[in-house]
Amino acid sequence: MRFYKIFSMALLLLLAPLSLFAEFYSSSYYGWNLDLPEGFVLKDSSKDGLSFYLEHEFMKVRCAIKMYPVQSYERSDLAMEEVLNKLNADGEIDGFDWNGRMASIAQYEFKLPGNQTPQAGWGLSATTQATPAHLVVLCYADKDVFNDCQQFVLSAVDSLCVGKEDFRKPGPVTSYAFNSGETKNAKIKIGKKEVYALVPAQAKESGRFVIDREFSVLTLYAKQKQWKEAWQRYYRAIFREAYSRLDGAAQAIHSALKAEALANNPQNPNIEICRKLLAWTQDFDYQRRQDTSDFNDLASVLQNQGSDCDSRALLLCVLMEHYGVKTELFISGIYSHALFGADLPGPGARITVDGTDYLLCETTAPVDMGLVAKEHSETANWIPVDLP
Repeated sequence: MRFYKIFSMALLLLLAPLSLFAEFYSSSYYGWNLDLPEGFVLKDSSKDGLSFYLEHEFMKVRCAIKMYPVQSYERSDLAMEEVLNKLNADGEIDGFDWNGRMASIAQYEFKLPGNQTPQAGWGLSATTQATPAHLVVLCYADKDVFNDCQQFVLSAVDSLCVGKEDFRKPGPVTSYAFNSGETKNAKIKIGKKEVYALVPAQAKESGRFVIDREFSVLTLYAKQKQWKEAWQRYYRAIFREAYSRLDGAAQAIHSALKAEALANNPQNPNIEICRKLLAWTQDFDYQRRQDTSDFNDLASVLQNQGSDCDSRALLLCVLMEHYGVKTELFISGIYSHALFGADLPGPGARITVDGTDYLLCETTAPVDMGLVAKEHSETANWIPVDLP
């Protein structure tokens, strides 16, 4: 059965300890990763390195992570069932295909030992890829505030990756809610070229689901010390959801542009492709959404159906990353603006991030790569967003 609430909202072994960098909780040995909302604190872990318990600093939300050796259960959903049984939880578990593998999702309620306050939450289970093991992640809150926390909880569990390929594919919650597999033809006009590409039929709905959910999380950090990190996570989540959804579009665009790009620059045709795509986005109709987040889904932006600086810049990141170019999104609250950065040669303004010099590109004015308005030239006022 499908859990209606999702649609209504859209619609370690001792040798493998938990690693923490910013708000990434991960195990390199097993290959899993959680890009949790900022503010979770590790409160407890088991001696065998297989269980972890975290609490959030200002949200009444908790997260439990449990690993089971792969030989313990035939499937990961059985590990989930065992965890919920131990909690005496009431809930439902549903299996689904996540990036070509089986996973399970659960909605449940239970009471903590010595605490009569009911808990409610969402959980996921899947088998890790690097070193196979069954991973169970539970995220929950006091039942009386759960409705206020539910988007936050779903954001946390949807950040799960159990293999490298997951970093650029929709998270498990999003995959569960939008998995029809149907595609439709999208018309993309680049200059005088008309490009037709297959995109998922639910790409716009899926994109809006993630954008609106993550914006509701982002607003919680407006007056918190982690506001900058929250902004960075917001864009990472959108990039992750959109990247593989636009595989077909990226391939079709590349096919349409590569011959001319090779003719103009045989040594580095990506420079010409980037220049062409930059001019394309600069010619988009400038339009900001007036409801919730003003960021439009990238499937719509791709077809010039409303965009502003950050959605255009992130679209360019998605496309150029498909072509093997390392990119960076730069955002500024001071300037209320966003820029696209590409690891490409050429003259002009640059910002260095972790040793890489990114050539800056302005998506809302008809200027060449590397040209940035003088009033936006103070590099200290730009926040880099490392993409997964």
